[in-house]
Parts: sequence; structure tokens; C-alpha cells
Amino acid sequence: MTSGLSGAKGVQRLAILMSHSSRTMGGARRDIILARALRARGIDARMFRMHPGPETEREMLMDSVPGTFCSSDDPKLPVHRQTSAALRAEIAAFAPDAILYKGLGYDVNADVQSALPSGTRIGLVIGGGVKDPLVPQASLVLGEYPEQMQQHFPELFKAKRALVLPKFIDLTAIGDGRPVPRREALHDIANVGNFGETRKNQGVLLPFAERHRVVLIGAGPLLAPLQKAHGDNPNLTFAGHLPQPKVFEVLRRSRIMVHTSTMDGLPRATVEGMACGLPVIAFQKTISGGIPPGAGLLVSEAGLPHAVELLLADDGMRMRMGRAARRYVERNHGKAAIEACAGEVIRLLSED
Repeated sequence: MTSGLSGAKGVQRLAILMSHSSRTMGGARRDIILARALRARGIDARMFRMHPGPETEREMLMDSVPGTFCSSDDPKLPVHRQTSAALRAEIAAFAPDAILYKGLGYDVNADVQSALPSGTRIGLVIGGGVKDPLVPQASLVLGEYPEQMQQHFPELFKAKRALVLPKFIDLTAIGDGRPVPRREALHDIANVGNFGETRKNQGVLLPFAERHRVVLIGAGPLLAPLQKAHGDNPNLTFAGHLPQPKVFEVLRRSRIMVHTSTMDGLPRATVEGMACGLPVIAFQKTISGGIPPGAGLLVSEAGLPHAVELLLADDGMRMRMGRAARRYVERNHGKAAIEACAGEVIRLLSED
């Protein structure tokens, strides 16, 4: 490791707690890359998580970041309500100078913090929710876009202690992100999201399938009723759950992405859509930033039909916006952008 910022005002050990109980780390690629970049700067960054198994397990994440998985005290509880005495003890024994909590509103956050000295610095990483009892103690918030942090963390934003943590986007797997011309497209409208929550709201896309080709990617208990009621529409494709390479393949042959959720942060799927060269349309009340003008449209629910028809009718404008969306992702997301955040994270956790 290089010396970097190691030891700045005593910050030598940093814990990153993934607050959602799970044994898989497939959705934590961004956080592992950040931890690896912190370790390259001389910080002993380690990752911790609860899991439903009976024993504490350890592994090296991406061959370089120590990960510790501790049994949940009660895996049957809702994920937000779970805590772990083993996890609390592991992190206390590590004795971090600072800790990042990934995911707000989880009981495990305050539970772990109660076992740490009062001088332990706190950072919060937004994973959808924006409320947590630790917010008043936080020295740093890592969010998804500036407007989100300005709205929900005004004091930290004003103090310049709010940073955008880029999404991990695999541009190599996605390809060049060339917007697909109309004549080459297999789908006009793409949507990516699970069918396990009504807030995902995919039903608002069904009327568009009367005149446009719509593909819905995702699975869950709410999918079967939609398939039963609308499965005979040749313009409507229920793709189900797809591995990520297949998701990218479908997006590359689609013209626009419409994100229909009524409650969200900035889902990685929307950024991946932009990386594939698709303008993204989403609801302004759901996502107030992160999709810049010229790369997509943030609209009201009443304005959704007009926005969709506008982009699908003007292929030149749609493709210009798709190219702008790809450029935006290249500049603001991905591995290099995540690594660039590491120095600022340590600086803000080290300063008074």
C-alpha cells in the first residue's frame, strides 16, 4: 500500500457496514471498489455484513478487501429490523477510527454505533432511504446526486460534506453505447425493475403497448397477473429475470428507457440504460436529479405520455440524447470515478 492519507488525524482504520443482511455481495461492487481504493491510500478499510448463516464467515473481496459476515440475531425479522451481537463485537474489536454505513434506516446502524467510542467518525451512504437516527452525528454523506443531498441533508450539503458516490457501471460489458437507429431496434420502450413491489408501477406502461413495442425486464410475484391479463399482446414482451449481459443486450436494441417507479433513489439500472445509449424518462417526484438535461427527461406522471411520444417520434433528437447520456456516464460513473472519490472520503472523515 502507498502512504497516501494514512494516519491523517488518526484515521487509519475504516469499517464499511453493508446494513442489509445478505451473504451475497453482487450488488456491492461499487463499495468494494471504494474500499480497495481506500486501502491503496494506506487506510485499513474492511467490509462487514450480517447474513442468515449460523457462523461468522470471512473472505477476501476482489482478492484485496477483507470481508466479515456475521450471523443475524433473528433472520426472520424484516431486514430493516435485524441486528447482530456478533457483528457488533467484530466491528468493536476492529476499533475503526471511522465507519461508513451503507443503507439508512436499518436498526443495525445505531446498534453497531452504540458499541463504538464517541469519537468514531460516521459517514452515511445512501442506498434508497434517506432517514436514520445517526444523521445528526454524521461527518459525511455519500449520495446519488446533488439535488437529493441538498433536499434531505441540507446541513451537510451546505457544509460541503456531501459527495456523489458514482455507480459501478461495466462499460466494457455494455459496449460502445451507440444509440440504436429506429430500423434496427427490437423494442421501443424498455423498463428494468423487479415485480415484487407496487411502487415499481410497471402497469403505467401497458397503454403504450397499443402502438409501441414494450419490453419489461424483471421478475417477482406481481409479474404473473400482468402476463395473464396482457400476455397475448404481440407488442408486449415479458423478458423475466435476465443475467446482466442479457439485460445489456436487450437495452442495446431498445430506443428509450422509461423508469416508472414512484419511490426510489437513482437506480443503477437507469444509469446502465444511459450507458447503453438510451435516453431515460423518469418521474420528477421520484428522481429529482442524476439524469441531466439532454440525456433524458424528468416529468410528472401526467406528462409521461407526451414525453414518450415526443422522443419516439423524433429519432434524431432521441439519438442525440442517447449519445449525451452515454458521455455523461463515461464522465461521472464507473470504476475510475469511484476510485477518485476515495481521497475526498478520507479527507472529510478526517477533518473536524
